[in-house]
Amino acid sequence: MSPTRTAATIFNVDFLRGITALAVLVWHYQHFFYPSAGVSLAVTDRPLQPFYSSLRWLYEYGANGVQFFWVLSGFVFFHAYRSRDNISLKEFFINRFSRLYPLHLMTLLLVALLQTVSQYAVGHQQIYPFNDFYHFLLNIFLASHWGFQKGYSFNAPIWSVSVEIITYIFFFAYLKTAGIRLCSALVWLAVIYVAFQGPDTNSFAQCTILFALGGLVHELQFWINSRTPKWVSPLGAITLTTSLLVYLYIKGAWNPTVVVFALFPSLIWLAASAETIGFSSGRIGELVGNTTYASYLIHVPIQVAFMTVADLFLIDRMDIAKTPAFFVFYIAAVFLLSHFIFKHVELPSKRRIQAWLNPALRNRAIQEPLIQPLKS
Repeated sequence: MSPTRTAATIFNVDFLRGITALAVLVWHYQHFFYPSAGVSLAVTDRPLQPFYSSLRWLYEYGANGVQFFWVLSGFVFFHAYRSRDNISLKEFFINRFSRLYPLHLMTLLLVALLQTVSQYAVGHQQIYPFNDFYHFLLNIFLASHWGFQKGYSFNAPIWSVSVEIITYIFFFAYLKTAGIRLCSALVWLAVIYVAFQGPDTNSFAQCTILFALGGLVHELQFWINSRTPKWVSPLGAITLTTSLLVYLYIKGAWNPTVVVFALFPSLIWLAASAETIGFSSGRIGELVGNTTYASYLIHVPIQVAFMTVADLFLIDRMDIAKTPAFFVFYIAAVFLLSHFIFKHVELPSKRRIQAWLNPALRNRAIQEPLIQPLKS
C-alpha cells in the first residue's frame, strides 16, 4: 500500500529529484574505470565512457547534482514545515532519523562486507580507499564528512547527507525562532551568507547557504502566487530560466556560480510553478522521485560487487563498462532495484522506527510529504 500523500505534494519537484539522481549516477559511472581504490579515471580518459558525446555535461559536471539537492532540500523543507512551526525537536529528529538512517546503515554494512571480500579475493579494495575501523565509526554516526576524515570511505555518497545534518540544526533553530515567512527567509539567508563569509568557505557553508536559498525560492513563489494571477509565477520562472540558459550558451562554458546559485533555483521555481497551472508530472514524478535516495546509496555497492567479481575472474571490466548496452543495463538495474528498496525497505523501516520511537506519530508520520531530500 502506498503512503497517503498530501494535497500540497509537488510532483514536478519529485521528478527533478529523480533526474538529478540520474546525473549523479552518470557522474559516478567513472568508478567502473578505477583500477583500484583511490586511483581515479583521468579527465582525458572520460570520453571512453558510453554516450559521452550526448551525456558530456553529465559526465563532466554531474557532481554538481549534490549542490542541486541542497537547494532542493531547502525548498522541500520550507514546503513541508511552513505550517508546522509547533513541531517538537523530538518529532523533527524522528522524522529525519527514520527517513535517512536505516538505508544508510544497511548500505554501510553491505559496502563494508563487499570491501572485505574484495580485499581478500583480489588483494585490493574498490573505488574508495579509507575503509578502516576509524572511518567506519565516522560513517556510523553520519560524520563521514565533518572534517575528521582522511578522504572518501565506504559508501561515500552519504557525505552530502553528513554535511546536510548540520544544516538541519540551523533550520530547526530558524523554524522555532523566526518562523517560515518571506522576510525571515531573506534575513536568514543574508545572516548565513555573512556568517560563513560567502559560499566557498567549506561544504558546511555551501550546503547551508544553498539550503537557505532553496527556502527563499519557496517563499518567493508562495508570495507571488498569493498576490498575483496564477500564470505570473510560471511566466517569471520561464523567463529567468530561459535567460540563464541563453547566457550560459553564449558564454559556451560551464559557470558553476551561475549554474548553482541561479539556474538551479530557477529550475526548481519553474517546476513548482508549472504544477500550480496544471502541468504536473503526476504519477511519473512520484515514481521517479521515490527512487532517489535508494539510487543514491545503492549504486556504489552494486559497483563494488561487479568490480570485485570481474577482477576475481580476470575479466576486463573497463571493456565491459565502455559498451552502451552495459551502461543502459546498469542505469535500469539501479532504478528498478531502487524502486523495490523504496517500497519494501525504506517505507517499512521508516514506519517501524517512528512507531517505536514515538507511537503518537504512527498515523501522522506517513502524512509527511515524500518530496524529501537525499539526501533530499
